[in-house]
Amino acid sequence: MIKSSIALTLLIGLFAGAALGEDTVSVDLNAYQWKNRLLLLFASSEEDQAYLTLKKEIDRQAMEVKDRDLLVFYVLERGESRLDQEHLSPDQALFLKKRLSVPPGRFTIVLIGKDGGEKIRQESPIDLKEIFAIIDAMPMRQQEMKKKPK
Repeated sequence: MIKSSIALTLLIGLFAGAALGEDTVSVDLNAYQWKNRLLLLFASSEEDQAYLTLKKEIDRQAMEVKDRDLLVFYVLERGESRLDQEHLSPDQALFLKKRLSVPPGRFTIVLIGKDGGEKIRQESPIDLKEIFAIIDAMPMRQQEMKKKPK
């Protein structure tokens, strides 16, 4: 269900951008506000070592990622960019880089909270446990953990 709504949101953005004749197609990050936390991984390519390491951790801990309502954007300068398993066009990837002021050729991660605010921006390798610790310290996440049945 969530994947369907994500795909629909991306498609609407794609067609809206095409209809308006825009050079780049926007990805509406506001559409996820109050529903999901967003982790955006920017790298020059899939061969970037920091990118590979973090991606493997995310793949291994998919249930922990899902438990935190975390959606992961993989934004590459060369190669296929994705939101989870959904393809992002090169224009959408470029839009995200510009929107978040990510310099070219640098590994960068950006964590956006459910409130839409930027929580982390880091250009050096980071461990997924560190990201989880930051998320788990957020007041909204604390409330979510208290409400979950044990």
